[in-house]
Amino acid sequence: MKSNSISTKLDIIIEKHDGVLWGRVENRGSFTPTPYGNNTWEVIENLKELIRDYVKHEGRNDKFWKKIDVNKLDFEFSYDLQAYFQEHDYLNITSVAKFAGLNPGLVRQYASGVKYPSNEQANKLRNAINKIAQDLLEHSIYVA
Repeated sequence: MKSNSISTKLDIIIEKHDGVLWGRVENRGSFTPTPYGNNTWEVIENLKELIRDYVKHEGRNDKFWKKIDVNKLDFEFSYDLQAYFQEHDYLNITSVAKFAGLNPGLVRQYASGVKYPSNEQANKLRNAINKIAQDLLEHSIYVA
């Protein structure tokens, strides 16, 4: 018996608000799920439950969501700065700020939500983080 479900990659935006991470999937069918959790894993589990509930009830005829098998979902994540530094707390804000050419105190304010970066500042941080990621990928751990 052939399944009607498809494997789908969903873009999910992760934001931090009041100490909680919130997810958002936009522009997919008639449903815009907004799951939440203490970490990305909890957001994803909550998202799967929201999808199951939606399809079971009001979304039975939604052309996009009724084809989704929550067990076959892949995700592409986009994080706001607060959520990014919460989920990637192994990154040192001071080092990232210096690498980006920004004041570490200011970046701490961005990460805590006290202030919000301009597009230019956010791009500097994004470029610095991308460069750090490239550097990490180019190095290996030597074990004797």
